[in-house]
Parts: sequence; structure tokens; C-alpha cells
Amino acid sequence: NRPVWIGYDANGSSGNGDSGAVSVVVPPAVPGGRFRTVETRRVQGLEFEEQARVIEEFTCRYNVEHIGIDVTGGNGEAVYQIVKRFFPAAIPYTFTLSSKRSLVLKMLQIMRAGRWEYDRAERELVAAFNAVRKVKTPGGFITYETDRARGISHGDLAWATMLAVINEPIGGEGENERFTVMEF
Repeated sequence: NRPVWIGYDANGSSGNGDSGAVSVVVPPAVPGGRFRTVETRRVQGLEFEEQARVIEEFTCRYNVEHIGIDVTGGNGEAVYQIVKRFFPAAIPYTFTLSSKRSLVLKMLQIMRAGRWEYDRAERELVAAFNAVRKVKTPGGFITYETDRARGISHGDLAWATMLAVINEPIGGEGENERFTVMEF
């Protein structure tokens, strides 16, 4: 009956392999403790109402404290509008260069500190994280994107997981502990 945090990465509207996903993560019980991804679900092929129902089912099965929803494009805004009716505390996230960087850096911080656990059978989840890469925009800014090839489906499971764990702010892992994330 421990609390969970949910992340939802929306279906894209481009048709370029973006399938959408939901990730359920148990946050640490103590500051600096471990996160555990306990369930993931792809929502490819589902209408936005059905995708919101998937999230609602999770709120019935789990003790949900946080839902982070990607509203950047595709079905995200519509799903958010439905979800906030049954979970008013849901948080919409618009992906920008800065917000994507924060999501990735927070997840890197968690991984480097050995604070993330997942089931070994979650091969798609691991592949999704391996697909996230740093790139430079034409304007010279650093951002992150994921390879839409090789059946990875744009790293939806990774982005959904990051939308869950970002509920712990960067640097918010412990009162007396210091973790550093360096980006090269």
C-alpha cells in the first residue's frame, strides 16, 4: 500500500513510431532511498479516452501521490484534461529544451547513485533508456531525443518513467547528502 508516482508519455501525432506509455514507480520510503519501477504499459493504438482510463485503473489499484503527464503534442493535452477530473493534482509537463534536460539529469542522478530498481524482465524499459541521447540543436543548444528506430518507439517508457521520478526535485534526495551530476 506504499505510495506510487505515475508518469505518462503521450502518443505523438507524427506517426514516426511514437507509441505512448505509462510507468508506475514506487518512490523512496526514506530520503536518498531507491525508486522502483513496478509496472509499465504501452498505450499504442488506444484512443485518448482509453489512455486516460488506463491511468485511472492505476489510481484504483495503487496509492497514487503524483501523476506527471506529457502535454507537448499528440494526445497528451486531451488525456490530461480527463485525468485531472479524477486526479486533480496531475501535473502537465510541456517538453522544452530545459524541461527535457531536467528530466534526463534527474534520472542520471538517480541511476549514478544506484537508486533505481526495475524488474530484469523489463527489457523494453532498458532499451528505451539506452535510446535517449544528447544532441545539439541547429541553434547550438543541448537537448535530448530518442531513436525512433529498431522498435524502441521513441523511448516512451523512459520518458514516462522520468515524468514520474521528477516529482523528487533535482537535489532533493537527502537533507545531508550531496550528489553531483555533471554533463559533458
